[in-house]
Amino acid sequence: MQIYYHLNTGRTIRNSVCSRFQKGHLEGVPAAVKLIVSDVDGTLLNSRQQLTPAVEAAIKESAKTGVPLVVATGKARGPWTKEVFLRLGLNTPGVFLQGLLVCDAEGNLLYERTLEFEICIEAIKLADQRGITLTAYCGGRILAAVRDSHTDRLLFYKEPDVEAVGPLQEALRHVTVHKLIFMTDQSEIDLLRPVAEEIFRGRATLTTAIEGMLEVLPLGASKGSGVAWLLDHLGVDAHDIMAIGDGENDIEMLQMAGMSVAMGNASKRVQDAADVRVSSNDEDGVAEAIKRYVINISQ
Repeated sequence: MQIYYHLNTGRTIRNSVCSRFQKGHLEGVPAAVKLIVSDVDGTLLNSRQQLTPAVEAAIKESAKTGVPLVVATGKARGPWTKEVFLRLGLNTPGVFLQGLLVCDAEGNLLYERTLEFEICIEAIKLADQRGITLTAYCGGRILAAVRDSHTDRLLFYKEPDVEAVGPLQEALRHVTVHKLIFMTDQSEIDLLRPVAEEIFRGRATLTTAIEGMLEVLPLGASKGSGVAWLLDHLGVDAHDIMAIGDGENDIEMLQMAGMSVAMGNASKRVQDAADVRVSSNDEDGVAEAIKRYVINISQ
């Protein structure tokens, strides 16, 4: 089986007959995986933010069989993409900022959702009251009042450099904000979350991807909704994808996929939402999933 994409429109322009998932494979999974959708941190990359040779090889081999991979991440389309996309030879669109941005292979914007300024103001007040760092993701920029040990954590994830802009309320008047992240110790996040949920109930969505970070998104937004938009754009049914993830923010994406894979390093809640579990991101779990459910089935 091969699948071809028109790189300008993103539409599927040819699908040959599916003949995968023969006897011995999971009941209810797609007859053929047409597209792999993978989270990045904790999934595609190991705990040292590395793309391992085994994962790289599996993704390239899958692409040769006609099953490409797209990323779906909470991260910006930042510096990390230069190395990862180049090594993988990715020429596919991607989902970024928890589904708030969908970009084509060249990074051009296809879809976005933004956060209301009123929500930003309330988040700034809450952060100031509790002495918590707040960052604002604005497309390819990350803004904060000041840089500190919490914002410096983003360097490890190869996100865009955080810009110290002084009082956020004034800075955010002049930019488009996609999401906000409260950054502090996890014990403080545990105390903050119920307070934030009450403040933003019915007006914004909260999620978490990384310990010590609580994200504020437009109401109803999620990585899963961004993936759903992209699938519609590509003309691919959700039943025909294999989704791989490890975080709370991956659950909706896993639940919508015809084949869902939780990483071995995922929490029990995430593993319960998936069809199967593979090894951790430090044990090439993505390569294991691709070999087991895509490559071996295509041969």
